[in-house]
Amino acid sequence: MLVFLRTYAQNFLNSRLMDERRSLPPAMISDFADAGLLGLQIPQALGGQSLSHTDTNRVFTQLGAIDANLAIFCAVHNTLGIAPILLSATEDVKGQVLPRLAAGQALTTSAISEPAVGSHVRGMTTSAIRHADGSYTINGAKKWISLGGDARYVNVFAGLRDERGRHLGITGFLVDSRTPGFGIGAEMLTLGLRAVPQYDLTFNNLRVPPAALLGLEGDGLATAKAAFMGGRAVLAAMVMGAAMRSLELAQRFTKGRAVATGSLAENGRIREVLAGAGAAVQAVETLTSHIASGRDDGRDVPDAWYFCAKILGCELGWNAIDTALQVLGARGFLDTNTVGQHFRDYRLFRIFEGSTEALSVYLGTTLTRHPDSFAKLVRRTHPSAPVLHLIDQVAQIAADRPDEAAARHIHAALVGELACWALLTMLTGEAAHRSAMHAYTASWTEHQLQRRLHRAYGPHRHLPTRAEFDDHVADYAQVIGDIDQRRWPAEEWRPDPLLR
Repeated sequence: MLVFLRTYAQNFLNSRLMDERRSLPPAMISDFADAGLLGLQIPQALGGQSLSHTDTNRVFTQLGAIDANLAIFCAVHNTLGIAPILLSATEDVKGQVLPRLAAGQALTTSAISEPAVGSHVRGMTTSAIRHADGSYTINGAKKWISLGGDARYVNVFAGLRDERGRHLGITGFLVDSRTPGFGIGAEMLTLGLRAVPQYDLTFNNLRVPPAALLGLEGDGLATAKAAFMGGRAVLAAMVMGAAMRSLELAQRFTKGRAVATGSLAENGRIREVLAGAGAAVQAVETLTSHIASGRDDGRDVPDAWYFCAKILGCELGWNAIDTALQVLGARGFLDTNTVGQHFRDYRLFRIFEGSTEALSVYLGTTLTRHPDSFAKLVRRTHPSAPVLHLIDQVAQIAADRPDEAAARHIHAALVGELACWALLTMLTGEAAHRSAMHAYTASWTEHQLQRRLHRAYGPHRHLPTRAEFDDHVADYAQVIGDIDQRRWPAEEWRPDPLLR
């Protein structure tokens, strides 16, 4: 698969055209299916590849280095789409659907986010009603659904009620998009990842049979969570590949670029920022490998590791891309440049599947409410005495929970971030003996944790009230005026009435 992807990138891919046309190459789906990329973890008996999590990560790191659109296309299909089916569909449904998905005869995705619901999944309003014959009717709307307008099979999650109106909990359904009542809305015109559109979906009295049920009634959150947790680790693997490619290009540039002080590659400040970016990438690689090997060995991988992969993996990976762009100077700002497109495409990863801020607050809140859970994470590794001292400081900060609501949100975000850095510091410390770069990465990661702890112990600023800040922003109008663009009419997509 890796050889196929490298050959495909060199000979058949034009990322620039995909970006401009907002579409994938027509032959790509069948090519990828032939190479096994559309059934990475589907059992071989059902036409898939039965890849381990470690090998799956290798594929996604390679895809991430080539093009974010290809990486997201494969990730949505394999993790958000196929994983819930593998986990929760009936054996008959698996036998019917999974071979088609592996062969590229159909695509799949999941629909969870709604117009007013992002990370707060329990707030979803899409509803399902169970009928006496065991069938279900779904009504509602979903938003920001990757491949939503292209997938034949969509895992739809909805709040279920029985025939008497009693709430049974969030439940998953495998829906054929050809079912009457399945509506496809507008394509979102996104900043990046333009070749993998995001769609609105609507369900208007959409009737599905009993076999559409994914798992047990009311157990949909468990199915969705399993898919999204795995997907978060995959996101980190993808952005790691892009960061590697960006730093590779930046390092090539420094070798050929002469500045007033001599070769850019010998400039101490440039060496420092590139080494820091390289350490960040290696730290993420160590983290994703830890999660994948744990899953392959059948060990329980606590949720905190997945949150750490999503938060730090995507933040550090995108920061490394940004560093490469900065080192490239004006060449980095060219939109025809690979790094420039990475910069746009991978910016979404800090938001996708839970924003950094939302996940940090959630993780920090969980750890402050259950301090023993953080201690259990630490006991699973063997940190050095200096690192253990830093971890103790994280625990002390977590225990000092403020009373005021806004302050609690800030505190939770701080604890979540510190916990992620503590976990990363433990892992990189264990790997420090592998090479000189691993030793530098361990030192760099420990230093990052120390810096954040130092800031956490510093004086805290008082926030302006919401009203004070509203007034402040309202005053901007006096400086910049009213500049909403209202001159041009919206594009008209509907047929002319005289042609209907």
